[in-house]
Amino acid sequence: MRWIKTGWNRIKLSSKQRLFIAICGVAVIAAIGFYFWGSQASAAEYLTARVDRGNLRNTVTATGTLQAVTTVQVGSQASGTISALYADFNSTVKKGQVIGQLDPAVSKAQVDQARANLEQARANLQQARAGVASSHAAISDAQAKALAANSTAQSEQAGVSSARANVAVLKAQLDDAASFLHQQEALVKAGVIAQRDLETAQTSYKAAEAKYNQGVAQLNQAQLGQESAASAGIAQSQAQVQQTKAQSQQAQAQVAQAQAQVQQAEAALNLAQVNLAHTTIVSPIDGVVVSRDVNVGQTVAASLSAPTLFTIANDLTQMQVIANIDQADIGLVEQAKSVKFTVDAFPGQEYQGTIQQMRLNPQTVQNVVTYNVVIDVKNPEQKLKPGMTANLTITIDERNNVLKVPNAALRFVPQDAGAQGNGQRG
Repeated sequence: MRWIKTGWNRIKLSSKQRLFIAICGVAVIAAIGFYFWGSQASAAEYLTARVDRGNLRNTVTATGTLQAVTTVQVGSQASGTISALYADFNSTVKKGQVIGQLDPAVSKAQVDQARANLEQARANLQQARAGVASSHAAISDAQAKALAANSTAQSEQAGVSSARANVAVLKAQLDDAASFLHQQEALVKAGVIAQRDLETAQTSYKAAEAKYNQGVAQLNQAQLGQESAASAGIAQSQAQVQQTKAQSQQAQAQVAQAQAQVQQAEAALNLAQVNLAHTTIVSPIDGVVVSRDVNVGQTVAASLSAPTLFTIANDLTQMQVIANIDQADIGLVEQAKSVKFTVDAFPGQEYQGTIQQMRLNPQTVQNVVTYNVVIDVKNPEQKLKPGMTANLTITIDERNNVLKVPNAALRFVPQDAGAQGNGQRG
């Protein structure tokens, strides 16, 4: 039991009485809370906004990356060791300026070897041409011998003709002596002439016969000489002519081969000189060195692909933003009127851009399809750097000096109106 003090008297309370007093206190507190909070809940709260004039814009937001309009990766077509570098990061270079050098020792040796091979090929060509000249002289000599053989054959032919004519004369003389002998023999038998005249006629006949036989022998000898000259001298000279012509053709083939070897050696020398020139790295464009990927002493191997030594941006006063636009917004971007963007490096400054190209090649990353949009940007102060992230705001449509009402106010429906609408529908 507990005693409570009420005024000057103390009252003794039981457990049931204490429980009843506690319940009554909770009820009183609940009634007071309901009175205050319930009245406030029953009163509707409204948010108000002013209807004013201003500008309205429909925009698409995206991100992109800044890059130079023209970026060239300078590589090396030759292999070797970097012996010198004449450009570094942020260096301004001109077209044709030497920016690097590979060790040229091996390439110079190859050039010297190719030049020596060319000189040897030219010497072989001169020797082959000398052989052609010698073969031409041999042909002329063989042709002269053939002409001599023909002259000899013609001379032998003339001798045969002369011997044949002599035989004809001696035959006529023999026939005349034989006729005279027969005549003398008839006269001797008739007793007209003496025996001495017959013997004289017989002697003359025998002398004519001997001369005739001698002429026939000379004719046979001349014919034999003609046949010998024709079969031996002319044939041999003609064979010599054919042989020297074949040697001349062979010499001309050697000249052609030597000329081909000279051309091959010249091509090898040109190739070696080109490889030597490739050991000197020059800038292909005017611009700024954005990246240098090698150091002095580093070995460069260009066996399969040309390694990148430098990356040069052509003109940083004209840049591009490659923006990734979601496929749901690409149709709106085609109607874009203006493009603005900011970069994290200069948060309070906005930059203007112009859409230059919308690429048709889709980019799919984790089932999200985007399209690249190229935006031209002027960068006269060169504050914007390649690789910066651009936060783009693309304006699709814009209305200036129009009445503006919040969207929430247009979508608001009063509770009583909703209840009445439900009752009518009921």
